[in-house]
Amino acid sequence: MKIVIVGAGKVGYSLAQRLIQDNHDVYVIDRSSDRIQNLENTLDVSLVQGNGSDIQLLNEIGMDDVGMFIAVTDSDEVNMLSCAVAKMTGVPTTIARVRDNTVAEHMDDEMRAKLGVDLFINPEMVTAQELLKILETPSAIDVEEFGQGSVRLMEFKITDDIPLIGKPLKEIKFPEGVLLVGVLRYGEMIIPHGESVLQVDDSVFFLGLKESVEEVENLWFHNHTTFYKRAVIIGAGLLGRNLTVLLEQAGFSVKVIEKDFNRCEKLANLVDKSMVINGDATDFDLLEAEEIADSDVIIAVTDDDKLNLLVALVGKHMGIPKTVVRVGRPEYIMLMEQVGIDVVFSPRLFTASQILRFVRSGEGVLSISTFEGGKAESIEIAITSESPVAGKQLKDIRLPGKALVGVILRGDEAIVPRGNTEILDGDHIVLFALPESVSKLLKYLT
Repeated sequence: MKIVIVGAGKVGYSLAQRLIQDNHDVYVIDRSSDRIQNLENTLDVSLVQGNGSDIQLLNEIGMDDVGMFIAVTDSDEVNMLSCAVAKMTGVPTTIARVRDNTVAEHMDDEMRAKLGVDLFINPEMVTAQELLKILETPSAIDVEEFGQGSVRLMEFKITDDIPLIGKPLKEIKFPEGVLLVGVLRYGEMIIPHGESVLQVDDSVFFLGLKESVEEVENLWFHNHTTFYKRAVIIGAGLLGRNLTVLLEQAGFSVKVIEKDFNRCEKLANLVDKSMVINGDATDFDLLEAEEIADSDVIIAVTDDDKLNLLVALVGKHMGIPKTVVRVGRPEYIMLMEQVGIDVVFSPRLFTASQILRFVRSGEGVLSISTFEGGKAESIEIAITSESPVAGKQLKDIRLPGKALVGVILRGDEAIVPRGNTEILDGDHIVLFALPESVSKLLKYLT
C-alpha cells in the first residue's frame, strides 16, 4: 500500500520504520530540511520537503493510489487540516495525531466525516491507558489482552530467586492453558524450544488463558508484599495529567510532583482525591517530607530522559518496589532496564503500534501489540476458508519466519493448541512473532 506520513518527528520516524518492515510504499513529508536530511541516511522511504496540507504538493506526489494518509506533526491543527485536504483528493483513510483530549471527546462520526479524519490518535492518552494495564498488575513488566480479555500475554523478569533457572523448558511443568512464547536476553528476542534454558535477568513472555497466566504469576512472579495502589508520578505534562486521572478512577492513591505551577493548577482542576505537589522531584527533603518512600510505584514521565532515570533510581534507593520510566529515545530502553528500572516505555512506540494496528485492520488483523521497543509482536488474526491453514492440524503447518501460535479463539472458547489441534474457518489465532517475520506471516495467513 502507498502510505503518506506528514511529520518526520519521533512518531513519524518510528511509524515509517515499522511500515517499511511490512513492505509498504512510504512517503514522508516535513517542512524541516534538517529532519528530511536525517531520514535520508536511515530510512528507505520517499522524502518530500514541504507543507503536508498543500494540495499542490500532494498532487505532485500523486494521491490517486494512496491508500492511507497519516498526519503526526506536533500541531493538532496542521494534522487535521492535512487530513481534510487529503480526503478531498480521494484518499480513503486518514489518521490525525491530536493531543487535545477535548477534540476527540466531542467529535461524533458525522463531525469526523465532515472534517475528513477517520481516526484521531492521542499519544499521551494511548500511553496512559497502556500504563494503567501494567500498573494494575504489579508483578508484570507488560500486559496485553486478546479475545475481549479471555486471553492474556504477560512479561515477567527472571530474578535469582525464581526456581525456573537452569532447567530445560521441557522439564518444567507449566500450568495447563499457557505457553512460554518468548525470551528476551541481552537485547535479543528468542522464540524458545524444549531445550531452551532460562537465565537470571531474562524477560519472559507467557501467552494463554487469563486464569492460566495468572496462575504462572502466582506460582513464580507474585510480589508477596502487599500492593496498596499507592503511586507517585513525576511530571504533570499531558501524559502525567492523563495518567493521574486514569489511576484515580481505578482506585489508586496518587501523589504528583511537578515544578511548573501552571501545570499543577491544570491537574488540580482535573482530579478530586489526588495530591498535586509543586516542587522539585530531585529534592530529597521534599521526597522525605511527602513520604514518597511509602509508595508502591514511582512513575517518571517528564520530557527529560536523564531526570526520569535519576528520580526513578532515587525512588528505588528509598525502597519503592516498582519503577516506571518514560524515554523519548527507544534505544535507551535496554540500557535503563540493565541499571534496574522495572518498566521502561516509549510513547512514540505505543503511538506507532496503535496506528499500525489500524493500518493492518484491513489485512485480517484484529489486534496487534509490540514489546521491548519493537523486538517482538503479538497479533490476533482472523482465519477465513481461503487461508492455507484452515482445516489443517497445527503440526502440519509450517509458518514462515519465527513465530508461535499461542492461542486459538473459537467463538466464546479460548484454546491453547497442541500439535493435533485443527485450525478452522472463523477461528482467531493469536501469534507471538519477531517483527521481521510479521509481513511474511500476514501474507501467508490472510
